[in-house]
Amino acid sequence: MGRSRLLLSVLAVLIIVLLAQWWRGQDQVPETAPDAVISESPPVTVEALPAPSAASSVARQTVERAVVDSGITIRLIRRARLAPPPGRLADGYAKLLPEAQSGNRLSQYRLGSLLFECREVPADSAALEQEVEAFYQTRRHGRWTVDAPKAEEATLRHLYAECDGIPAEARVGFRDWIKQAADAGIIEAQLNLPLKLPPDDYCQFLAECAADQRARQEALQAEAIDYTTRAREAGSVAALWTFAAWYAGGEVLPQNDIEAYAHFRALDQVNAASQQPQRFGKLLAGMKKKLRAVDIDAGETRARELLSNPNCCVITP
Repeated sequence: MGRSRLLLSVLAVLIIVLLAQWWRGQDQVPETAPDAVISESPPVTVEALPAPSAASSVARQTVERAVVDSGITIRLIRRARLAPPPGRLADGYAKLLPEAQSGNRLSQYRLGSLLFECREVPADSAALEQEVEAFYQTRRHGRWTVDAPKAEEATLRHLYAECDGIPAEARVGFRDWIKQAADAGIIEAQLNLPLKLPPDDYCQFLAECAADQRARQEALQAEAIDYTTRAREAGSVAALWTFAAWYAGGEVLPQNDIEAYAHFRALDQVNAASQQPQRFGKLLAGMKKKLRAVDIDAGETRARELLSNPNCCVITP
């Protein structure tokens, strides 16, 4: 349950698994050696920023400058991971709640992410025992099949201990906190809000949904596009990856080979400049074989436009 079950929901599949499936269909593997010429001169600037204050809305970060092979100078803005406080989730809740209530946007995001882990965990011992007994008898836990009841019980009891002390009504408010942070411009919240789905009965394919299910899932999909667009405009490298998958797959957005090429091309240059192992030279070469010369030129122009975003390029773990 918890962390792993998120990937079973339809929207997470559309955002993440879609790319993996499409990638396998191309018979491509990430390259470790650059296939494009990147400037070998060291970054002209490396700036370490101080830790955020209680009122800060910017995570700790470093900034480097690099020239990519299209000739554009980009800023590589590396953000520190926004991890929950150490210790039990309930202890983290007690620490983050007053900070979030005071308007600290980073704490709002961290609090929402923490509460997400407790959203399906019983809030009292009687409910816990009832839930454990139920999945031993039915081999089901809510909507999920339970293949290993003892492992499921161990996981549930661990999370119960982690979350013990967090009020039940607070646990279901995880999305409200993340959305506040996303609306305030926190990139991590914008990227992760679409993955922190509200409790619902989801169907895998929209065409197979009941009318009310389809309406709710289409609204969530529109929300995902909106917030991921905001993250891309704010310079998110992860958002480039997501849009590349969307345009290549044609499920979330209409298939657009030029946009897919442009996003993979921009992402490949950023990864080369930041010395990331995920490279897309073979994939791009395969796409070039299918595109007209005029479309490749359009894709290159669009890639330069994406890289010329003054907010580019924010790398979030």
